[in-house]
Amino acid sequence: MKVLFVFDDREYSSFFVYDLTSGVNSLLRVSPEIKIQKLTLGELYTQVPIEKFLTYFSLAFSIEVKKYLILKKSDSLLGVEEAGLEADGKMPVTVYKEFTALKSGQTFQKGEQRLTLAEIDAYISYQIDQDGRIDVFERQEDIIRLMKRKTVRPRLSAITNNYGTVKEYSGSNLNLKDMLKMGTGYLAKGSARMNKINVPEVGSFSIEGNFPYRLGPIDWAKNGVRLRKDLI
Repeated sequence: MKVLFVFDDREYSSFFVYDLTSGVNSLLRVSPEIKIQKLTLGELYTQVPIEKFLTYFSLAFSIEVKKYLILKKSDSLLGVEEAGLEADGKMPVTVYKEFTALKSGQTFQKGEQRLTLAEIDAYISYQIDQDGRIDVFERQEDIIRLMKRKTVRPRLSAITNNYGTVKEYSGSNLNLKDMLKMGTGYLAKGSARMNKINVPEVGSFSIEGNFPYRLGPIDWAKNGVRLRKDLI
């Protein structure tokens, strides 16, 4: 089973494809700046219903994805505010590299930091970093993982008991069986090693302009997951 997880921030949404096939533990992390003819993937996402987007996404990358789960960035920040902040109004986060956040202009120093809600918002907002890498996927996953540890007990009963809540607070066509499969797959393997692949991969794309950068031409021959040639 492949599930498209959308970290929804409109045209700057991040797209994650979880492959929960038996014996497989892989994750594709897809940039919203990839152009499908005249539209970026993020622009397309904002203009069509999710069911059509799934069809276009599957055709574009030759990956059959029928299941989806959408988490709005605003809702994730609300969750951080309600359950993730400590008494001083901050959340402990390990920053793995120094970078400047485009949204706020703040430079985050490498190491253990305590971040406010506004700083977390900037920390997880999509961008290409000053070193030309798309490492925001790691930052987004890190915050989601931290919140999962605070709010989700590692028991399948938690999934069945809270299934209605999941449906209410996220866009999803996952049924209870799918949720259980996720529970015995990725969710249960949160600390397990996962094969993570960025699309486009490091070294396969150029960047345009000065910081803030835009995604430039992509050499799809250097990518394991490729955009259909007729859509480039």
